[in-house]
Amino acid sequence: ARNFIGQERIVTLDGELLEASGAMTGGSMNKRTSLHFGTTITTDSDEVDLLYKRIQEIEDIVIQFNLKITENRQKIKDFTEQLNQARQNRQKKQLNLEQWQKENSRIEAEKEKIISNNAQNYQQLVNGKQELAILEQNIPLLQEQLTEKQAQLQELESGYDNQEWQNLQSQIHEQELLLEQQQNLVNEEQKKIQLLVNQCLDIELKINQNKEKLENLIQSQEKIDIEKLSNQEKLILLDQEIEQYEILFQQLAQKLAGIKKERDSQESKLKELENKQQQITWNLEKLLLQHQENQTKLGEFKTQIKEIIPELPNPIPVIPYLINKEGEDNKIIFDNLQEQLEQINKEIRNTQKRLEALEPVNMLALEEYEKNQERLKELSEKLATLQGERTELLLRVENFTTLRFRAFQEAFSAVNENFKTIFATLSEGDGYLKLEDENNPFNGGLTLVAHPKGKPVTRLSSMSGGEKSLTALSFIFALQRYRPSPFYAFDEVDMFLDGANVEKLSKMIQQQAQSAQFIVVSLRRPMIEASQRTIGVTQARGAYTQVLGIKL
Repeated sequence: ARNFIGQERIVTLDGELLEASGAMTGGSMNKRTSLHFGTTITTDSDEVDLLYKRIQEIEDIVIQFNLKITENRQKIKDFTEQLNQARQNRQKKQLNLEQWQKENSRIEAEKEKIISNNAQNYQQLVNGKQELAILEQNIPLLQEQLTEKQAQLQELESGYDNQEWQNLQSQIHEQELLLEQQQNLVNEEQKKIQLLVNQCLDIELKINQNKEKLENLIQSQEKIDIEKLSNQEKLILLDQEIEQYEILFQQLAQKLAGIKKERDSQESKLKELENKQQQITWNLEKLLLQHQENQTKLGEFKTQIKEIIPELPNPIPVIPYLINKEGEDNKIIFDNLQEQLEQINKEIRNTQKRLEALEPVNMLALEEYEKNQERLKELSEKLATLQGERTELLLRVENFTTLRFRAFQEAFSAVNENFKTIFATLSEGDGYLKLEDENNPFNGGLTLVAHPKGKPVTRLSSMSGGEKSLTALSFIFALQRYRPSPFYAFDEVDMFLDGANVEKLSKMIQQQAQSAQFIVVSLRRPMIEASQRTIGVTQARGAYTQVLGIKL
């Protein structure tokens, strides 16, 4: 029937209708078999049935393993979410720990400063007490001297004349002045001692307060350490469970791969058997056709032989074929000798040409050698000069590299401080800039670490649109504070912000507008109300836009 495909309308035993144009309609096509014409065996062999059953069992096993794999993937996904949450909590606690450590270090520094001041004040107190003790010891002596002088004065008043009296009076006045000075010194030292005592009391009070704060910080640090250890243990357990599930998943994947491989091999074997069966049928048909053609050709040859046989002589004569082998060998040897002789003559001619090319001998070679030596010396001196200039250029490049690094560090520090301040103003959170490679910042990039108020630290992709806008604007304003540009153009940067954040942004732009000009495209009322000049764009009649100046 294959000889009539494309020539006549044909219908198969399975119900397919083949048109002369090549179209096929009707019936149903078995995907595992090709078209068959004539009688076919509808039942498969026992081996094929076993293979089909085995394939069905393998498919059921694959379905079960796929269900288990989906369950395990869901479990892995849940554990991954828990792990991410634990990591976020750990990062948050790490930030809190760093803040507590900074506060602790600051308090320790204050404590050391207070202790040093306390030691100095205590030393001053001891010195003042010593001076006070010395002065208190000198007071009775001075009083005794005063009484003696008064007694002498009375004696002198009774026994001496007016001139001696005046001399004694002046001496007494001098001694009284000295006594007043000593008394003033004693009073000043007492005041200093009282001030030092008050300062000591204040310092002791501050020390006690700082001790309480330090104890609280130590307790909180211990709690954080305990939580950190528990979180680390939970994280280790989660990692172990994840590893177990990954191992189980790999085992299941290997089993599934083996089952799929076995199924593919069975299917390939089945296809090979079907192809072999089809090939055998085709070969059989071809052999039958060739047999028929050979039969026809054999008949034709027989008729031709019968026609040719009467014309041939009987018996057929033998034609002699002579070869002069010796003469042929001599000719080959002569040709070889001739070729060798021509090769030798050719080499002789080449050698003569090379000798002629060497003439004449150059007698000025020595002068040229001396000139080349002088030229070599001159080039050597230039090379030494160039090497020195190269060294100087390398030093300058190193100097420029150092200056560039210092300028970058200065700019980075200033922009980082501006970013911290502006981000805290806009989002009421904390954020900072971090270099990927702090030792060599030109080899890495820059990371914006942002922590909005009331939210954990997350990736930038998981932030909301408003948080992303505030972070980007904070970085732009930080750069603008460090090195302002003449003007800035913002196109609906407040689109993802709520009303409160729009008001903060408008105040920030008003503040920054003191050093630059801002052109802002906005649809939000707080931004429009905060502007100095407002230009409105609206749709007029038709498809045209109209620009309006608005005076608020």
